[in-house]
Amino acid sequence: MKGNSTVRISEVYYPSTVTEILDLLRVNPEIQILAGGTEIVGAQASRVLEFPSQVVSIAKVQELRKTARTEQFLELGCCTTLTGLSTLAPGMLPQPLPAVVESIGNRAVRNLATVGGNLCSRSRFMDLWPFLACMDTQVELRSPMGTRWASVSHLCGEDGSPQFPKATILSRLRIPLYSYNFIFFRKLNRSLFPDADTATFVCMANIQSDKIEDFRLAFAGIRAFRMKDREMAVAGKKTTSAPKEVRAVMEDYMEGFSSQGWFDSRLFHSLLEEAFWRLFK
Repeated sequence: MKGNSTVRISEVYYPSTVTEILDLLRVNPEIQILAGGTEIVGAQASRVLEFPSQVVSIAKVQELRKTARTEQFLELGCCTTLTGLSTLAPGMLPQPLPAVVESIGNRAVRNLATVGGNLCSRSRFMDLWPFLACMDTQVELRSPMGTRWASVSHLCGEDGSPQFPKATILSRLRIPLYSYNFIFFRKLNRSLFPDADTATFVCMANIQSDKIEDFRLAFAGIRAFRMKDREMAVAGKKTTSAPKEVRAVMEDYMEGFSSQGWFDSRLFHSLLEEAFWRLFK
């Protein structure tokens, strides 16, 4: 080896149960939980990959790989891979998730990347979060202190930054089987691994007799943006609402987004206009 370069050797643990994972977290709350490892790989430019000093590999824990469907929701273990999602029986995965999954990375990335890893990033929001937030997905969070269910939206802090709790694993998620008949989404910068210019715009609604019964809109990248108060204001409006009324809602969204300053507001404005043009005929 040339120069003074050294390779750090990581201590890797391979628990077989969730109880063993929690025991490791109890001893070392800072230990790195790893399943597919695609975020760590994507963040490194060198061919010689570096990992934290202690790593817990959970990819083979069978309890975290189970999939079940009821009349109300689809339940997924956190170690379900994105390829595993895309190969579920037709109709099992709610729309628009099949197309969303296929847009992530490439086949090699999807074979490794997991649902849990996509949601647990502390550096940014990955592709699935804005969709699952709009779909009112619930996640099971387990730590040495106990177990609780929470909305996936709780993984976003008040300032819009990722907020995944320390010494915790996301073990399962439940996606409600609620059907939206209006779905508009766009992904910006389709790079293999996400960067500062990668973001996803999502707008979903349920329309009955020209009336918007339910409305959701989220934009996520290095931070996330959502205005739940405006969503409630849009719900109940007619798709034939006067242009002036629609413009007022759009201006509220633009003002709220521009105040955050973490992404090009012109791109957001363009997507917002297209979504509302399609929604309000």
